[in-house]
Amino acid sequence: MVVLKPIVWNANGYLFPTGDATSGGYAGEHGYGHEEWNGRSDWVWQGWKVFHTQGKGQMFAYAEKGGLGIVMTTMLEGRFYAVGAACAVYANNDEDRAEIARDLKLRRNGAELWKLEGIRQRKSSKSEFDRHWRDAHQWVQWRCPQTHFAWFGKPVPIIPNDLIPSLDPLKPREAIVKMHGSYQAIRPDQALSIVMDALPSSHPIIDWLSTDDFDDVFAQSVRDAPPPRGGFSRSAATAIDPYTRYLQENEFQITPKHHHLQSAFEDFLGVSGATGIRPNLERVDLRYEDAEIGPVLVEVKPSDPATVRFAIRTAIGQLLDYRQKQAGDPKLLIVVGTKPSSQDLALANENGFGLAWPSNEGFETTWPAQGT
Repeated sequence: MVVLKPIVWNANGYLFPTGDATSGGYAGEHGYGHEEWNGRSDWVWQGWKVFHTQGKGQMFAYAEKGGLGIVMTTMLEGRFYAVGAACAVYANNDEDRAEIARDLKLRRNGAELWKLEGIRQRKSSKSEFDRHWRDAHQWVQWRCPQTHFAWFGKPVPIIPNDLIPSLDPLKPREAIVKMHGSYQAIRPDQALSIVMDALPSSHPIIDWLSTDDFDDVFAQSVRDAPPPRGGFSRSAATAIDPYTRYLQENEFQITPKHHHLQSAFEDFLGVSGATGIRPNLERVDLRYEDAEIGPVLVEVKPSDPATVRFAIRTAIGQLLDYRQKQAGDPKLLIVVGTKPSSQDLALANENGFGLAWPSNEGFETTWPAQGT
């Protein structure tokens, strides 16, 4: 799901609150919103980009598995703008938020906030503000891969009826969602029409929005609206070479997909009788002992059907390099993110490599025939 999510207007590039927040809700009550730090490039925690908007309802359900995209919008003088976007978004739990606040030293921001007149006007005393900030500084709602977050150099204007043309031509759409506590689910092509002019065509956000994995939008007026106006071409967004995309997403960056795939395979090994399971040792993703074939070195490669062959080719070279530095003759196993074709399976097995991928039973694994 991808949503439009309103946040407060910030005239400081979203680097620090200005104290000028005049809307209702949290920002109106306290004089600032946590989203006013979203433009900070140093808000990175354990490799993730962390940022804030309020969250609600189905946003959390989709964020459980990184299936949430957010286009952050704001209003100024009655006009709508997009100021940033994030995809593959996960929600931070209480423990995450506490660790983020500690590692980024967010509590220190309280002293600077208290200098803002708009905040002092809303609190009766410094001690009242300190009591508020003691808990509030730990509230950073979301995280996503750094590759899948973009803060726009300048706000992108949104004309509501160009974005979601009204089904009634006599009643053009005059607004998108306004309330900071609400969101508006939109189609991916509608989201793409916003970000396409702010991001290069090869940006991972455009690639993420160009997949066919989205659920239908519930609101009929949005789901059935004509295509966005402005000449957007979906094919232009997906023209990136799949090998380049694979390198960008899974080789040049350490992505959450890699962590989840490796963790799932470790869990599978743990219940299937493997012993001596050791992750992330001497650049090898995983190593373990198999009761029948002995020591195994594993290279994990998250991939989709379009990139699985590239993943196998890359892993073959890495595993040969790793084995050269090992004593004995460990077996070599590649774990990919999707079921391979027969040709891709042969590429691995006929060259002496095992191949594993997720299945309904956990993982399916094939090894070369004896003597190959």
